[in-house]
Amino acid sequence: MSRASTVSRRSIDAELALLRAAPQLQCAASVPRCEALLANCREQMSVEETLFVLRIGASGCQAAGRWLEGLRMAQRGVDLATQKHKLPEKITFLAIIGNVHSFLGNVHLAIRAMHEAIFIAEQERLVEHQVKLSLGLGPMYGRLDLFDTALSVYQRGHELATVSNFPSLRIGALNNMAGTYCDMGQLDAAEREIASALQQAAAHPNSHWLPYLLHTKAAIEAARGRLNEAVAEADQAAALLRAHPNVPVLLRVLIDGASWLTSLGHHEAAGRWLQEAGALPQEKSMYELREQLALARIRLDRESKRPADALAAFDDYLTALADGKKIRLESQRIATQFVEDLKRSEAQGRRESAAVNDLTLRLIETQAEAHRIARQSARDSLTGALNRAAFDAAANRAAGAQLQQPVALVMLDIDNFRDVNSLNGHPAGDAVLKVVVERMRQALRTNDLLSRYGGDEFLFLCPGVGPRTAAVIANRVLQCIAAEPVVHAGHRINVTASLGVACTQTSRLAALPYLVKRADAALRRAKLAGKNRAVIVRVNS
Repeated sequence: MSRASTVSRRSIDAELALLRAAPQLQCAASVPRCEALLANCREQMSVEETLFVLRIGASGCQAAGRWLEGLRMAQRGVDLATQKHKLPEKITFLAIIGNVHSFLGNVHLAIRAMHEAIFIAEQERLVEHQVKLSLGLGPMYGRLDLFDTALSVYQRGHELATVSNFPSLRIGALNNMAGTYCDMGQLDAAEREIASALQQAAAHPNSHWLPYLLHTKAAIEAARGRLNEAVAEADQAAALLRAHPNVPVLLRVLIDGASWLTSLGHHEAAGRWLQEAGALPQEKSMYELREQLALARIRLDRESKRPADALAAFDDYLTALADGKKIRLESQRIATQFVEDLKRSEAQGRRESAAVNDLTLRLIETQAEAHRIARQSARDSLTGALNRAAFDAAANRAAGAQLQQPVALVMLDIDNFRDVNSLNGHPAGDAVLKVVVERMRQALRTNDLLSRYGGDEFLFLCPGVGPRTAAVIANRVLQCIAAEPVVHAGHRINVTASLGVACTQTSRLAALPYLVKRADAALRRAKLAGKNRAVIVRVNS
């Protein structure tokens, strides 16, 4: 997308139409479009349009596990909704803030935000909002092991949903009640509630709750010791979640399913589930799930007598622990400030709670700015990807690492890029390059290295990845790039790419020029085979 001064109203309307047409329930794929609109078109959008984009973006960040970015967008939404007296919109943003604080371990701050939202909903007599907020508040009490309080919140939500005829929300309340009973060890009650939820879901096929219901039922089956049944339910839940990806939830289902398969001795099947989980994009703030994924891999590799793989998984576990320590420390600082706020009056407390949130965001922005300045010399000025020198240096460090592991070196070339420049002009070509990089970032994992190697050619390095997982990542990159046209100056430009993948060991990265040649040769084969595809080769040690 161009700079704000040159973006036409027609282009903005087209972007907003695409956002409205996409699934709006935690749609991670919509986040780059929201970020572009907020960065380039803020002054050209109405208040309602800006609030809509902030809501979709913040919700999408939740689905992607990008919780700090979601917090930033949600806080902007609260500020704008407060300023413009848009109370229903403020409720939605407070709910997102509560969920994010809960994920970051600030449970008291999370409960505070949810209660403020519920208070507004009650004052405005917005019953549907009250029910939705109760479904979000209950798990926060559950994190504190206050299961009886959580149950009472769900039961109140279920009553309101029943009286006001909100069948989907009634199903959600039953699901959460079943999960809480399972956590309490009351499995008969858990089975009763989940059976009722599934029966009601069958009568309302458009409900988005089915994968969550299946996962809850799987957990109950596992608690009963019926692991085969638990795996079957988890498999169905994962299939539904793949169609509309919610990364944290899909990760949880895959990790649980792999754990049950390992207990059954089905090591090969468990390995496939964990490979899929490892190929999902994982933000640093998802440290708890990353820890659990690494522990599941360690257990499987030990039982399968693969000590080298178990050691690599242990290294990932230590990395997740380190990330978690940093995030928890920042969370404790926020929580401490929250306790101080409670000593003041209610009105003063609300103002200072907002100040705490603002301070949190400023800290995040300050840290991001410091990192940006430190990395600026290593970045391509147009796309923000690593430049060639920085990528080579990173590859050399990986080659010299004490712990060797599999690695995939991928060369990507945009198909028919010359036609883009000749038919639409070089500004359009620049726009395509930037969008392609954003879509690659969306598809790649946090620890994958992405660089612009020259023109419309890019290299990315995926550590800890063998041929099978490399194929999963490559296909996801292709799908993200080709998912929808790039819109520039009112024109829709279809974009695809071809990939050449060289799979080897990190020790071979010392011969990076040779590996690049092998990846380039595979890329040429992909072009000759019809483009918009990946060709994978092995480079033996």
